[in-house]
Amino acid sequence: MAAKKKLPFWADALLLPGLNLLAAFLVSGLVIWALGEDPIEAMSLMVDGAFGFEEAVGYTLYYATNFVFTGLAVSVAYHAGLFNIGGEGQAMLGGVGLTLAVFLVGDVSPFLAVLLAILCAALFGAAWAYIPAYLQA
Repeated sequence: MAAKKKLPFWADALLLPGLNLLAAFLVSGLVIWALGEDPIEAMSLMVDGAFGFEEAVGYTLYYATNFVFTGLAVSVAYHAGLFNIGGEGQAMLGGVGLTLAVFLVGDVSPFLAVLLAILCAALFGAAWAYIPAYLQA
């Protein structure tokens, strides 16, 4: 079996992401066109909403953070030979656990409050992950 050839840096860092972005815009444009709307106007509105005003990049990064961390969590499980499809739900339930802990903790030291919030977030996320893990085992 022949060894895989490694792509040059310019192809791996620039060409492939550019082609993926172009394909995403093309498929999105076709779907928007099939719905009877103007794809150029829709794409310009999307780009303007993401980068078109002073706070836009901050909002874009704020909302992308959940996807980035969920993707990182899925990649850790995948590297271990598992497939985790519930990462978004685990993150959401972790947020619910964190919120409940903060509301229910009362007057304690900030260090203890943060520690309890993190533990509750991990517990809620793990409880959500336990369901498919139990069913798979």
